[in-house]
Amino acid sequence: MFFGQEAQGLAKGFIDGIGGIISRFKADPTKVLELETDLQTLAIDYEKSVIASVNATMQAEAKSEHWAQWLWRPCFGFTACAILINNYILLPYAEPFGVKPLAIPSEVWLMVMAVLGVAAWTRGTEKIEAVKKR
Repeated sequence: MFFGQEAQGLAKGFIDGIGGIISRFKADPTKVLELETDLQTLAIDYEKSVIASVNATMQAEAKSEHWAQWLWRPCFGFTACAILINNYILLPYAEPFGVKPLAIPSEVWLMVMAVLGVAAWTRGTEKIEAVKKR
């Protein structure tokens, strides 16, 4: 019996201690709201800085005197379009003649879509900002 009471007391003390610690860290609802607002503001500011950085990079590339620096994005986009047209429009018609479409790994598609998606997103963002300034 002695061991049982001691174990119960130890467990109760442990639970009470944990409860006390938790009660000290219970967040004030207004503080939680303030923290969430601050985090959202930080996230928005971060996104704006990333967009500004990408825009500055794209503008610097466009103003460059070196053709390779300003041509790589359009070349990348035209290549992606050529692959899509080749594999999914032209070559299916040639399959009866034994011509097979190229197998393109999903990682390549992921890279292509990421580059083109970022480029399209930044262009769209630029246009939205231009409309807002009017």
